[in-house]
Amino acid sequence: MPKILAYVWFDIEDYVTRESHDLPLKAFEILKKHNVPVTCKIVAEKVRALVENGRNDVISAISEHDVGYHLDAHSRHPTLYEYLAEFDVPSGAKEFLTRESDGLAYVKQTFGRTPSCFGHPGPTWSPHVYPALPEMGIPVYLDDTPILNLNNQPYWYCGILNLNGANQNFIVFDYTFQDPNGIKVLKQKFKRIHDRLRTEGGAVSLLFHLHTAINRKFWDEVNFGNGQNRNRDEYQRPQPQPAEITERAWKNFDELIGYMSSFDDVGFITASDAAKIYGHPAKANLDRDELRKVAAHFRASSDYFTQDGIVLSPSEAFYAVAASLSEYATSGKLPERVEFKEPLGPMTTFRSKGKKTVLTKDLLESAKRAADFADAEKFLPTDIQVGPEADLSPHDFLATASKLLHIVLSGKSLPDRINLSKSKPPHLRYISAARFRDACNWKVLPRRFKAPRILEQITLQAWTLKPAQPTPGSE
Repeated sequence: MPKILAYVWFDIEDYVTRESHDLPLKAFEILKKHNVPVTCKIVAEKVRALVENGRNDVISAISEHDVGYHLDAHSRHPTLYEYLAEFDVPSGAKEFLTRESDGLAYVKQTFGRTPSCFGHPGPTWSPHVYPALPEMGIPVYLDDTPILNLNNQPYWYCGILNLNGANQNFIVFDYTFQDPNGIKVLKQKFKRIHDRLRTEGGAVSLLFHLHTAINRKFWDEVNFGNGQNRNRDEYQRPQPQPAEITERAWKNFDELIGYMSSFDDVGFITASDAAKIYGHPAKANLDRDELRKVAAHFRASSDYFTQDGIVLSPSEAFYAVAASLSEYATSGKLPERVEFKEPLGPMTTFRSKGKKTVLTKDLLESAKRAADFADAEKFLPTDIQVGPEADLSPHDFLATASKLLHIVLSGKSLPDRINLSKSKPPHLRYISAARFRDACNWKVLPRRFKAPRILEQITLQAWTLKPAQPTPGSE
């Protein structure tokens, strides 16, 4: 497998501009010339527009490539952030499924298969959609967001593979061609990315909104800006690009794809390929030696665990530790191997309160309740009551429970009481509140739009965050 994996993706979404219907055909000619695959995330309303305009040639051409889902109507209000603003993740997932079922069904019917991926409109990335994706049959989240960054590389979040957050390894082709020196800048950027990744390897993301080749502004900003809707008979085409700019766009795209594909250590993949390459770690249980390493790690950290081929999110570790102590509380013995699951993170924030020490027997009992809660609800508890003396946040509980599990694994006699340990929430290094606020300033959203609960849900689901690593032998 090449050291560097590049994924090219188009958001095919402009259902306002009839002239945009031809654009995929031109783009596909260039990609075919260089033998480069692409993932086409498409809006259902765009597919309807293609059908209504008799563009079966375009639909047929798109169907030869990897097809992803990009919402029913993209920017028509209420948009994703608007209708998810007050939901927690499970409730938001149900709302998302309800609103998107028709659009998804139409795309599936038109292309004869389930889309390979999903991505958000504009900058409005949210965790609420993730629990819905398995029900939709969609295995990959493909987009980009600066709100979350895990080393600029693919990651797992809420149990879904993410090509979403390449950040330093993200190249946006849109409008670069308006500058005569744009192609030079793009090639220099790719070379810098390549040189940074050529030793350890990694992934590079290249996005092209095809309509920018012919439109000077985004179609949705013109028609749905500032929270306003238009009827179909009121749609306005954005100001067209001058012919020389459109010509330069295609010339530069050809040159950039040719340049990227000229590197021997660069290979191109689609979202479907990524689902095979970055297979979810198959391990579903830990032996006692592995459990000992996990407990040692989470005594001092709430960050993900990766060692000796094991990759665990904090949520998976929470469940493994709680389930192990639950078995010990019931039988007086640890299991030889502990099966673990990955619940979602908690739904609300909580700060620990109470005394600084608790009875060991109360901590064991609370571990059993925590594991049972995660089994039943499929997400972590907001707080874990430990006897009458303390009420712990999930991260403080994990640190304290890991300390107790370490004692059990050592074979030492258990103390009557155990000092509580403090830890930090797992999101602090990876989530940017400032970038979320920037997303809320998307020109399509109503002015002064705010959605603090979405940010809260984003940070809480960092419990499920862990890096995605290529599976040995994958191609």
